[in-house]
Amino acid sequence: MLTKDEDWARAYAKQAPSDLNVREILARGNVERCHRLHFLQMAAEKTCKAYLTIANGHENVRKTHAYVARNLPMIARQFYSLLNDKNDISRWEISEIKRLAREIEVLAPACDYGDVREDNSEYPWQDGKGKVQTPCEYRFPNIDDGSRTITRLIRLIRMASESYTK
Repeated sequence: MLTKDEDWARAYAKQAPSDLNVREILARGNVERCHRLHFLQMAAEKTCKAYLTIANGHENVRKTHAYVARNLPMIARQFYSLLNDKNDISRWEISEIKRLAREIEVLAPACDYGDVREDNSEYPWQDGKGKVQTPCEYRFPNIDDGSRTITRLIRLIRMASESYTK
């Protein structure tokens, strides 16, 4: 039996809210930021893959983690008006979403931008000063996962992924 692109898109989209649910459980339990960010990264990636699978087909969605920085801002623009009484997203907020999308993407160890970014939410790495860093002890200073923008971005990810399950 051949699997249809819609089945793949729906599968990615169903998994994304599940990842966000785990993220919320970890946040309530005050678990280290690396774990909360890891599940945010996975949910964002799966939502982007659902979006791309609908547009381009499953065969054209490669097995990579580098989808969030480019696609999450487009998804945000598409779904923001649904959350904001049909108003467009402000320039400031789309700029912040673009920045956060890039930061979320580099949380995956495979997305180090050519060894420029070693920090990630999964594995220890050596920083520029030669010190070994551990994700569970690292502060991830570029992402405040309790900020208003992240909260809104999580709602957008959830809304988009749920729309792709239909």
